[in-house]
Amino acid sequence: AFDPDKLNVAINGVWVCRNGSVGDDRDLVDMSPREVHIVADLAAGTRTATVRTNDLTADYVHENSAYSS
Repeated sequence: AFDPDKLNVAINGVWVCRNGSVGDDRDLVDMSPREVHIVADLAAGTRTATVRTNDLTADYVHENSAYSS
C-alpha cells in the first residue's frame, strides 16, 4: 500500500522530497541538461518503471508546425 509519508522524489540527483516532506533545497537542481531525470520512490515494493516523454516547448511546436499534413 502507498504511504505518502514514505515518498521520496529526486530531480537530476537532488532529493527534493524526503519521507513525504521537504528534502534538499530545490535551488540545487540543475535543469540545464537536455535530459531531466526524475525518480519517484514510492517505498511500496521492488518494481520499477521507466517513462520517456518530451517537453512541448514553443520552439518544439513551432518547428513541427512547419510540416504539411
